[in-house]
Amino acid sequence: MVRWQGHDERLMRGAFERALELLDLTLADPRWRDRLREIARARELLCDAAAGGGEYGSALEDLDRYFLQFGMLARRGR
Repeated sequence: MVRWQGHDERLMRGAFERALELLDLTLADPRWRDRLREIARARELLCDAAAGGGEYGSALEDLDRYFLQFGMLARRGR
């Protein structure tokens, strides 16, 4: 979403929908039942950031930095 923000609304919307889908699939996966609160919170913050951050002051750039750490750890574990 960060990449397409301000450049292509259609692609940004598609990235948002894919991110929601991935978070929803993660929430539905029983392996993550002990982390549901954190995952649901991440979904809520993503929605807030996509809507402009009015409720929580969320920004896409902040979420990008947050999730980058998980991506780096996952890549290191391969």
